[in-house]
Amino acid sequence: MKRPLILALIFTSQVVCLNATILPPSDSTQTFKIITKSRLIRLIDSVFDLEEPSPRDMDLLHYYASILKDNKSDTVRVGNLDLGDLSFYSKSDEQLLFPPVKLEDIPASQNIIAENSIFGFYCAPFKNIVTSNYGWRDGKMHKGIDIDLNRGDKVCAAFAGKVRIAKKQGGFGNVVILMHLNGLETVYAHLSRLKVKPGDIVQSGQVIGLGGNTGHSRGTHLHFEIRYKGYPLNPGAIISFTENKLYHHTITLKNNGRDLCAFPANSNLHKVKPGESWYVIAHRYGLSMKELMTLNAVDRRYKLKPGQQLRIN
Repeated sequence: MKRPLILALIFTSQVVCLNATILPPSDSTQTFKIITKSRLIRLIDSVFDLEEPSPRDMDLLHYYASILKDNKSDTVRVGNLDLGDLSFYSKSDEQLLFPPVKLEDIPASQNIIAENSIFGFYCAPFKNIVTSNYGWRDGKMHKGIDIDLNRGDKVCAAFAGKVRIAKKQGGFGNVVILMHLNGLETVYAHLSRLKVKPGDIVQSGQVIGLGGNTGHSRGTHLHFEIRYKGYPLNPGAIISFTENKLYHHTITLKNNGRDLCAFPANSNLHKVKPGESWYVIAHRYGLSMKELMTLNAVDRRYKLKPGQQLRIN
């Protein structure tokens, strides 16, 4: 197959819509193609015949391969890549802070591309020290991390996406929730002021709000979360907040039947067995308890669960 034909079929701003659903506006003339998985696989395979595939070609190949792995249907829908049409939930559910999704409807394991030349690249929401990690805190699960800042400091979008929520909401105070093309959502809470509204398209690094102390908050800080289908993921296991970059461009997402966890796709993992402690696991791999906890972005208050996956490198 010739290069121009391949580009016309799959490389001209097109995306296979599986993790995120791209819905055409009611007044749009936008069209979608329904193609079989086998057809898409043949198109992907044909790229390997290219003499000099570009970095953009390879980024799309990795993306398609990751979502094909987890798709259970025989066909996929191909449409224009348009953040304005991005939607994960029904219209009524989109108004909820975290719409309910059954855990059994989420694959046991999948890879999600977090950054590349197609989706853009990560930008730190705010560069400063992390004052509280993901995990148990004061008898409650802290489902994100806290980053120290001052009132009025600019808070930026970590990834390009579409604003789903931008309002005052209970303990979160002024909160912004962004949807991203790979199926992830990011949450920015306790803001003093909102700089975006629902439906806005934002780019990575764009200011979405100002730091503050609204809602249930002890001092000014940014509460930052990463979620998939409403389930919280540990941001510190995905992002280095000291170097302000992702550990790896692709994330492995695991569903153990109770919750979800995420790790860099290039990590080696240990599955926690009943009765194992932080000390036992750390000793097995020649690590200190502190080193093992740092790798997994938690502290001593975090409770190990049988079946849980821990990074060991």
